[in-house]
This record gives sequence, structure tokens and C-alpha cells, in this order.
Amino acid sequence: MPAVVETYQKIKDLRDKDKHEKQKDYQSAVETFEEQAGALYEKLREKEQAVEQFNDTLSHGSVQAHAFVQHRQYIEHLDSALDDLQPSVQQARLKMEHARHVLTDAYVEVKKYEKLIDMKEEEHMQWMKHEEHRHMDELSMNQYMKFFNR
Repeated sequence: MPAVVETYQKIKDLRDKDKHEKQKDYQSAVETFEEQAGALYEKLREKEQAVEQFNDTLSHGSVQAHAFVQHRQYIEHLDSALDDLQPSVQQARLKMEHARHVLTDAYVEVKKYEKLIDMKEEEHMQWMKHEEHRHMDELSMNQYMKFFNR
């Protein structure tokens, strides 16, 4: 293998190592996003269930004023929690998307070096074939000259 290909191989290996680090970063960002989104989903579901339960209670009869106030405070508390969670979910989504773009760029870099290595190896093989043919032509010419000079 020519020295140029070895150099490109070393660079590709470094880029590949970097790609693996980017994969870990992306996976971590995905997990963080899933945790944040899961918490948001749970709060939304909790609010939905509370509203449904209260509506069921209303449809089955009268509700005392303090229960109504208590329910309203509970819904406001859930709304506040949802408002607090939404920015962190959005931030986690943005980090995940950024990590995905960085990972994609790392994949592209590795692929570039793989293609470059393949091209250089192909060039080297073509050069070897050319040299082999040239050497065979030279041997042939020498044999012909020996035979002709007798």
C-alpha cells in the first residue's frame, strides 16, 4: 500500500473515531429529549385525566364550591408545570437536532476519506498494471533482440 493511502487511512481512522464520539453525543441528546418529552407527555395526560374526571363529576351532580376551586387550582398548577417543561423540551429538541447534523457531517467526512482511499488504491492498481505491462514489453523486446542478434 502506498504511503499516501496509509496517510489517508490514518486520517479516516481519526474521522471514524470522531464519528463514534458524535454518535454517543447524539444518543445522549436523544435520551435527554425523550426524558423531557416523556415528562411533558405525562403532565399533559395528567391534566387531561383531571379535566375528564372533573367533567364526569359535574355531569353526575352538583359540585361543592371548594371542590371546584380546588380543581381549578390543580389545573392551574398543571398548566404552570407544562409551561415550565415546554422550553426545556424545545431546548432538548434543538440540541438533539444539532447533534444529528454534527453526526451527519461526521458520516460524510468518513465517507469522503473512504472514497479517496478507494480512488488512490485504484490508481495504484492501475499504475502497477501499467508498470507490469511496461516490464513485460521490455522483457519481450530484450528476448527479441537476443534472438535477432544471433
